[in-house]
Amino acid sequence: CGAMICFICLCIGVIRWKIILDARGLRISWGRVFSVFFIGQFFNAFMFGSTGGDLARAYYAAQETHHKKTEAVATVLIDRMIGLVLLNFIALVMLIGRASFYINHWVTHVPAFLMLGMNLLTAIGLVVLFNINRFQHWPLFRRITNHRQIGPIIKRTLISIFLYRRKTGVLFKTFLLSLAIHLLVILECYCLGRSFQIHLGLIAYLTVIPMITAIAALPITPGGLGIREGLAVALFGALGIGITQSLPLALMLYLISVVWSLCGGMIFLGYTASTGRKAHEELQKFRYEASSVDA
Repeated sequence: CGAMICFICLCIGVIRWKIILDARGLRISWGRVFSVFFIGQFFNAFMFGSTGGDLARAYYAAQETHHKKTEAVATVLIDRMIGLVLLNFIALVMLIGRASFYINHWVTHVPAFLMLGMNLLTAIGLVVLFNINRFQHWPLFRRITNHRQIGPIIKRTLISIFLYRRKTGVLFKTFLLSLAIHLLVILECYCLGRSFQIHLGLIAYLTVIPMITAIAALPITPGGLGIREGLAVALFGALGIGITQSLPLALMLYLISVVWSLCGGMIFLGYTASTGRKAHEELQKFRYEASSVDA
């Protein structure tokens, strides 16, 4: 049950990204979007945080769209931003709504303050991003955008993201899809928790899972491994669940995501074979493209 819910979440993620691609005028077939998305999941599982998968998606999307690198990067950033902004907001709402829980358990204080900081930075980032024309004359902004190598693509990417604020229909659809993903993740955790004899209600999972997921998405360890498990043990412990149940739950969640990401690994191998390159040669090319930026 949990594995199928995870797959459904990934498929909804494919739909969300396809909507964003179409809105930017990047016409890629459903099959190719599915393939590139799952290749990104493969890199997500084995690289730091979610950045590796995002770079992979941007790289292959650019290849599919005649090397429109800026537009491809923008769609990936928007897709990631929508998911994380909503996730942080859900975590913040539950943090406020269950304030007594977080106040009464000292082990939750550090994650709670970290979550507050992440939401503050998110709010500042959104204000700057959607009012970029008011900040473009600031010295720091000009220093970044005037950089000889990365400046032009950063500026064009920011402009592309800025223009999305007018696409209210697209934003509404993608936020609804993101909400569905996050709620399904809660349901997945609930189903897996029952198999580990964790008898908690959906509200309890909604209290801790968004916070765990949001913090684990930070680019600290490959796939968030260790961060997610440590948070799960701490926060579920505050709910009265022992480490012998919370740790296997967190590991099972990661294992299920890894299993589905391996499908992306097989797609990646098939793609490299079709180009006549070996896997390590494709990885070297990907690293080179990721580290170099064309104007």
